[in-house]
Amino acid sequence: MRRTELRGKTALVTGASSGIGRACAIRLARDGAKLVLSGRRREALEETATLIGGARIIEADLTDPAALASFCSKVLDELDSLDILVHNAGVGVLAPAHATEPDHARGLMALNFLAPVEITRQLLPLIPPSGTIVMVSSIAGKLSMPGLGVYASSKHALNAYANILREELRERRVHVLAFCPGYVSTPFLSNLLDGASTKVPAGRGPFALTAEQCAEAIRTGILKRKRTLVLPRIGWLLIAAERLCPALIQGAISRAMRRNSAV
Repeated sequence: MRRTELRGKTALVTGASSGIGRACAIRLARDGAKLVLSGRRREALEETATLIGGARIIEADLTDPAALASFCSKVLDELDSLDILVHNAGVGVLAPAHATEPDHARGLMALNFLAPVEITRQLLPLIPPSGTIVMVSSIAGKLSMPGLGVYASSKHALNAYANILREELRERRVHVLAFCPGYVSTPFLSNLLDGASTKVPAGRGPFALTAEQCAEAIRTGILKRKRTLVLPRIGWLLIAAERLCPALIQGAISRAMRRNSAV
């Protein structure tokens, strides 16, 4: 799909009810892509479909193994090919790494990591050469983030999976993009699972992103066949700094998280 138009391409976006998923669906539809939308809230998915002038909707709770299997079966039955697969569905949990409730940890890993793995396994036969798989990860998957231990771990795992999958699919010429944004102004924070901490990151600052900025970056990454995108790009400096001076940077991140938290 290098430097080609997206018109007529089929794109599946999970977590398309709101936030980055909705913005991504809208952006791809503007280029003429045919959208398949997935999420747990049918009414919200229908709103997204209305905004883009129509789309297939497959409602599913991807944390439920039976629902996940049914979702994949429906996609395989309804589609002949799938040019773009955007793994966007995700949830967070705000709690110390040592105090995360087991049910929260299992649910988070099921949605953030295991669902993309299983969906990719089942739907890969639909993806043609030059097709793209997008993993919507997080800068938390590149850094150590106190208070977001299990969430960050799921995104570290997703980034590792994306890197390995990319190499495994090299001969098939299937493109794999890992998108790692910083703080994004979406309903994500309001959907955090209850954790042991009562503090919620405020996410203020000059580098806060909009869902639309993320969607534009994902589109660019698809067209230019990027491997990994970090947004804002200054995030790469923070990632490099942590690798060189881990204690210093991790301490600074910890202090910043405490300052930018609201009790």
